[in-house]
Amino acid sequence: MFEKDPISRIEWRDVDSLQSNSWNPNVVFSPEMALLERSILLTGWIQPILVATDGTIIDGFHRATLSKQSKALRERYVGMVPCAVLDVPREQAMILTIRMNRAKGSHVAVRMSAIVHELIDVHHFDPAQIAVEIGATRDEVDLLYQDNVFEARDIANWTWSKAWYPRETGKRGNGASP
Repeated sequence: MFEKDPISRIEWRDVDSLQSNSWNPNVVFSPEMALLERSILLTGWIQPILVATDGTIIDGFHRATLSKQSKALRERYVGMVPCAVLDVPREQAMILTIRMNRAKGSHVAVRMSAIVHELIDVHHFDPAQIAVEIGATRDEVDLLYQDNVFEARDIANWTWSKAWYPRETGKRGNGASP
């Protein structure tokens, strides 16, 4: 029934046979890469790398990169990575890369705060262990654990900078010239 879905046909491929695409807009910084490596080492592969038939990575560039660079991952999986293969033209692969990255969303601080509160208050996690497990600093966990942190810091009344202004007008948001 589902055999046509790529997830039903996972192939273990040599990571060195995969090539990155030239259009991926996603960036993952070093702390998150370390967290991703930790996740794969502790939990195993839970999501395959999505590749085109020629081995071009559509989604999973950072997992593939880790699998090439991490000695621990390379040893554990003997240089192999799980891949879901899609037979799509380049333009569809490009659209899929963007759609998948955008669909993953971003973390919202208020929700992260609620999770940290539950982990500490209900499940009795140590804040230092939470920091290790979620790739945060202890200070970040402590900040997320503060009651009413957003009200206490008066976030609503902060002055935010205008990060950009339309070049067409040549004027900044306050009417000043560039």
